[in-house]
Amino acid sequence: MTTVINKKALNPNHVYTKVKLKGTREVAEIYDRALPENIFREMQNNFYNVPFPWYLEPKDRSKGNYYESPLNNYEITDHTQFNHLFYHVNQRNAWSEFTPWINPVLNILHPRAWFRVKSNYVARGHKPGISRGWHYDASGTLDTKADELLLKSKKGNPPHPDFKIAVLYLNTNNGYTMLETDDKVESIENRLVIFPNKILHTAILQTDTPHRMLINMVFLPYLK
Repeated sequence: MTTVINKKALNPNHVYTKVKLKGTREVAEIYDRALPENIFREMQNNFYNVPFPWYLEPKDRSKGNYYESPLNNYEITDHTQFNHLFYHVNQRNAWSEFTPWINPVLNILHPRAWFRVKSNYVARGHKPGISRGWHYDASGTLDTKADELLLKSKKGNPPHPDFKIAVLYLNTNNGYTMLETDDKVESIENRLVIFPNKILHTAILQTDTPHRMLINMVFLPYLK
């Protein structure tokens, strides 16, 4: 099913591509030139040139909690990643003070509910084909009685089937997002990709730039 988004917030000159994921009935939706050029450049400039707090990723996202690679020729590593948490459902009404930077892409998605929004910073890998680790972004069960999304991204918990993942790439590099279906989404600046949370995936490290930066958003979408 197609994800309903706020098309008025898209760049009028965007390019839309729907990719059927191999061996499944699922799709990935790609919006190139997603944001208007001036808005994207302002966002990118903030991440590059304005003091911004990046935090070392917690230990519970370490190599031991990732899944075995479903594909050949990918080496899993515990390569360091930094992130900035803009929002998590268990910290309701506690959005980061830097959220205005990313409002343009949040406005595109306009979901039923947010689960988590963060930015990722990964340093250069030492060789091609290095994986950050195969994972689901949101897994577990939904506790509707408590009106809470009690989900944890830990190995062994089933992925929540109703959530989707969106990634906005902030810079172009030869790293990419690899899906268990053997489909690859290249890191191209101002590209927005949306795919199902129930698809196992991983980041493949870049070797051509000092850093790879992106915004990762997990949400409950409207569908049509």
